[in-house]
Parts: sequence; structure tokens; C-alpha cells
Amino acid sequence: MNEKIKIELGSVQKTLLLPLWGRAVETQKPNPKLKDSAAAEIINNIDYDFSTIASKISFVTQPAWIARSIHIDRTINNFLSAHPDGTIVNLGCGLDTTYNI
Repeated sequence: MNEKIKIELGSVQKTLLLPLWGRAVETQKPNPKLKDSAAAEIINNIDYDFSTIASKISFVTQPAWIARSIHIDRTINNFLSAHPDGTIVNLGCGLDTTYNI
């Protein structure tokens, strides 16, 4: 078994993990609405207690992250289909793995 990567984050930096965790959790469900194997791999390889995230969010937060992610992924795909040489800049996105779509 591989040793997990230790991370040290301040309270603001911890928010980087929220959308990543949401995508990873959805990916691991039996019938996920979104699959993000990169997010799941990252979450599984870092040494962080994600139970603190799970215990502090409302029951609608994680599904809301997924709905937003699906909308953004579709918008990006539609744009790139219409503009194959286009560029996407994702600012203020936390640890996002959208490049895998």
C-alpha cells in the first residue's frame, strides 16, 4: 500500500478540497451522475481527514456541487465543440479536475 501524501493547509486553503471531494464522493457512488477518477485518486492519496467536510455540509451541498460541475462540464464541451481551438481559463476553482472531461 502506498503511503499517503501529507498536506498542511490553512483554513482558507482547505476550501480547495471541497469541490474535489464532492466530485470524488459522487464518482464512488453506485450510479454516479458524474465520474471523475482523477478527483477520487487525489482524495484517496492525500492524508487528510475528510470526515470533517462530510460532517459540516448540509445534505444539499454535495449534490449542488455536482450539479454545478455537470453544468460547467457541459458548457465547456459545447464551447470546445463549436470552437475546437478555443481556450478555457478556470479561475478560482479550487482543486478542479475538469481537464479530464
